[in-house]
Amino acid sequence: MESKLPLEKELEPIFLGKFPPFSEGVKEFLVQYGPYFILILSILAVFGLVTAFGIGSAALGLGAVPAGIGFNFYLSIALGILTLIMYLMAFSPLRARKRAGWNLLYYAVLVGVVSNLIQLSLLGAIIGAVLGFWVLFQIREKYVI
Repeated sequence: MESKLPLEKELEPIFLGKFPPFSEGVKEFLVQYGPYFILILSILAVFGLVTAFGIGSAALGLGAVPAGIGFNFYLSIALGILTLIMYLMAFSPLRARKRAGWNLLYYAVLVGVVSNLIQLSLLGAIIGAVLGFWVLFQIREKYVI
């Protein structure tokens, strides 16, 4: 299986060689139930985005975006929407154990790391990258092309 995703070849030895491996039972649990957790969390994220846009508060006459919030706010919302779309698109292929679903999760983690870096959330970027890629590389073998 040839790796074609950005940084995948560089990250593989780190997350498969230097981090402790998951047991077969944990991998199977994540592959079997993970898509449903992602779907539920994605639906909750839709409500979060609606709130971020102030749609709920608009009915009360409150402003959608407070004064002084600028480019970073809108960029983080756009990257959040992109990530959410990737998670939702990954649901069906993940259930079918197709590599395309894994690839979408990989890109979603990358976008999340970039989003945290743009917002200058270095700790968030590090934690998100380490946990996200560790889990992804542990379950990658369960997804066929």
